[in-house]
Amino acid sequence: MPVRPPSLRSIAAFDAAARHASFTKAAAELNLTPGAISHAIKALEERLDQTLFERNGRTVALTPAGLTLAAKVRVSLGLLSDAFETTPWRALDRLVVSTTGSIAQKILLPRLGELQASIPAARLDIRTTDALADFDEGIDLAIRFGPGGWRGLQSHKLAEERLVPVVGPTYRAGGRPRNQAELADHILIHHAESGWRLWLDPAQPDPTRTASALFLADQALVIDAAAAGHGVGLVRERLADEELRSGRLVQILDRTVPAEYAYWAVWSASSPKLSLIEAFVEAAAAIFGIELYSTHR
Repeated sequence: MPVRPPSLRSIAAFDAAARHASFTKAAAELNLTPGAISHAIKALEERLDQTLFERNGRTVALTPAGLTLAAKVRVSLGLLSDAFETTPWRALDRLVVSTTGSIAQKILLPRLGELQASIPAARLDIRTTDALADFDEGIDLAIRFGPGGWRGLQSHKLAEERLVPVVGPTYRAGGRPRNQAELADHILIHHAESGWRLWLDPAQPDPTRTASALFLADQALVIDAAAAGHGVGLVRERLADEELRSGRLVQILDRTVPAEYAYWAVWSASSPKLSLIEAFVEAAAAIFGIELYSTHR
């Protein structure tokens, strides 16, 4: 028998609290009391037998379990919103862009005005998913981190990427690892597309064999978990650029390495919206081409 999901009210309370890192702000958004938000989240924690938020006075922060749940809830709420979308996907005055949550959050949304300005006569519809884009099901353009070379499609490389080991500025009161071997004494935060094997020096001991591990499905979650002090993250420099600039993340072990993949724009050559796609890709390429923060500069 299928497990009955929590109420939408509880899910909305958790999502709002996760986005705002505040029960009070979540309550204001949903027109509820902070007590109602706290009660809803407590019920979710009891149901899952997991602590979702670390509570410190009036501030709250997602635990690793909370970070994982937040990512799944965002995807689920996005699908639910799509189910009630009534505007035709193929409207020629609408550009539907598919990308991942981390690319949308860390790269596209901060420069959303420039992207919208590139297609002034059309509406921009950005959808997030980790699945492959289906150009037969309403997607006009996809922006992905991948190997390139998708058969039967047009593509444009937007940027290369590099991997950087990072921690939060107050991590272990300054007790950061000083070399690769010392990583074995820390929690290593893993992400499938940006694995530690790409960064590690094979001539030195492999710390992943003995180090504690935290596996997260989204690079934005790796960034947030490292910034919150949950371990040492290996992050994509472009996605973490703002956090590195602001000091929310600090690079350790003064070495970066090329990522295995790159960022690509991908679309169908037979699309009736080629003029919109080309204008948007040009604007996106300019955004991805912005000089990155680096401790070496």
